[in-house]
Amino acid sequence: MTETTETGELVRHVNVTDIEPGQREFMTFEASAEECVAIAARLKLLSMSSFVAEIYVFRELSGDVSIFGDLSAEVEQACVVSLEPVRDSIDASIMQRYTDREDDEEAEDEDPVEPIIEDEIEVGEIFVQNISLALNPYPRAPGVEFESIADDDEEPAGPFAALAQLRDKGEKSGK
Repeated sequence: MTETTETGELVRHVNVTDIEPGQREFMTFEASAEECVAIAARLKLLSMSSFVAEIYVFRELSGDVSIFGDLSAEVEQACVVSLEPVRDSIDASIMQRYTDREDDEEAEDEDPVEPIIEDEIEVGEIFVQNISLALNPYPRAPGVEFESIADDDEEPAGPFAALAQLRDKGEKSGK
């Protein structure tokens, strides 16, 4: 028997053989301190102090499995203006479908369907991906404002300003 070692910041396998078709089971997953540090590094956060997933695992009559529930995390990100630490509570919903059928036509019309491998689904990676989508892409410390920097001569800058100058030169030369 070969032993496989999975790598990832949060690896969580759920055995779905005990869930009868048409039934659902509630599960809670909590990341350890070491896993929070690894997730924070992957997502380029200053820190992550907690990460919890509360989900239902539902076995469909077809044999497919769906998970749905809530994710929550306490994170610290760098302010995009001042680089000061910004604390944030992240809450997100999750829904993901798993199948062991290779010819699943519905998968083409939906979000990608994850595989059921040897009666197990791996939910940790899906948790990390979904929490990353819920992060504030532009965290800002309270009271911090972005100040635009004007050129010394107060003329517009940038690619469109350069195009406008070319246009104006063409109009002045009579072309």
